[in-house]
Amino acid sequence: MGALRNILAIIGLIAIGCAAYMYSKLGPDINTFSQFDPGAKTVYMDMWNKLKESGNTADATVWVYPLADGVSPEDAEESMQSAAIEHNIKDVGKLPLSEQVELQTGEKQRFLKIYQYCKPTVAMQMVEYSDAFSAYLPCRVAMVQGKDGKYRLYALNMDMMIYGGKTLPPELLKAALEVKETILDIMKRGAAGDF
Repeated sequence: MGALRNILAIIGLIAIGCAAYMYSKLGPDINTFSQFDPGAKTVYMDMWNKLKESGNTADATVWVYPLADGVSPEDAEESMQSAAIEHNIKDVGKLPLSEQVELQTGEKQRFLKIYQYCKPTVAMQMVEYSDAFSAYLPCRVAMVQGKDGKYRLYALNMDMMIYGGKTLPPELLKAALEVKETILDIMKRGAAGDF
């Protein structure tokens, strides 16, 4: 009985030592993470789960909406334009990349076009908060013909920008959430061909 008690005591000491070691390595990170927005844990867990599934960071950090059956790229584009006008977000440019490559190479390409949207006042608020947010501007939606021939809309998942660090100031958070909902609506309506 004494030997069993000694073995259990040794196991207990090893466990305490391992816990102390792990805390010394992870403790500062845990304390830093506790200062982040309450939504950060969900954002990073969702991203991690998608990353484990795909093995691709781009797949883990985007929203994807497939075009509904019967919705052409022209229908989707018209629907997105209509939604952008309704939401009062500026269409600040289109990049017809597949067209450009076809002109340069003379070879047919899969469809790839980038649509850019911006609310200038919100853009300036974001940059006032952090210059690094300028890299996220303007908001982009890509229409891509997949290798399977189907069309999909892609956009950067804004949750990491909104919830991934310290909680944004209330006015900026409200503006960022409005832009997020606008981009999601543009994508949903484009995918559905909803004019």
